[in-house]
Amino acid sequence: MTLQNGDWTDAFQRLNELGGGVISVPPGTHDCEPSEIDLAEYDSINNNFGIRGAGMGTSKLDFGSGPGDGFTLADSNGGDFFYIEITGVGFQGQREGVLFRLGRDDHADAYNSCTLAFGTNNGSPDATAACRLNHVLNTRHFGVHNTSGGIALELRQFQFGGIRGSTSSRQGRSLVLEGYSLANVVEWLNVEACEDGVHISGEDCSINRFGMLYGANVAGTLWRHDAPVSTQIDAAFIGDNVDTVAETTAGEYTVGLSNQPFD
Repeated sequence: MTLQNGDWTDAFQRLNELGGGVISVPPGTHDCEPSEIDLAEYDSINNNFGIRGAGMGTSKLDFGSGPGDGFTLADSNGGDFFYIEITGVGFQGQREGVLFRLGRDDHADAYNSCTLAFGTNNGSPDATAACRLNHVLNTRHFGVHNTSGGIALELRQFQFGGIRGSTSSRQGRSLVLEGYSLANVVEWLNVEACEDGVHISGEDCSINRFGMLYGANVAGTLWRHDAPVSTQIDAAFIGDNVDTVAETTAGEYTVGLSNQPFD
């Protein structure tokens, strides 16, 4: 089933009539109105759906500019979902809120064992975030997340999963771990052309491991550890124009191989 005229409500209604399946996003840029999809309204979809495009830079979803959010996928009944796939699409726009959100902000709905490979680009300097992942479990995510302001990739309750890709916020923080985001592996991460890099901010964000951290052109601080937890960096490469490599106010972290010291 194909997305038509950028209308996500229509797409999910048609998907519900079919009892689930895949929403295909064709190549090109698709103008979309800000959309909040409440999965509680679609009885027959359950865990049987996915969103697939032809590539992050090929199938682009433009949510325009202005106040508020871009695209939210959540469940008002607080259900648990499994095996959802969102791949090969790029979300873009200039939204002053959150450009892309998965799950409710109160973490009442959970998304388990999903496949997430997409990009976000929020061009608003007043943005809250480009991508917010709320209650997501046992999921690997490859993402390219950029924002002019706010947070590029916000992990609010991301647990025992994997992260790969790149994050950049020109006037804010690039990757933030908060809430109960714990026991994750960041396999490799490119943090570049940004204000601040990685921020470990939640007092329950413990036992996260960074396999490889690369940072360059960071106007502020590449690594900020402000939580009473333990974190591990296996290897780090500090490129050019990094103002401050690391700042620590709470907790502890270890660094394996690095071409520059963190302390």
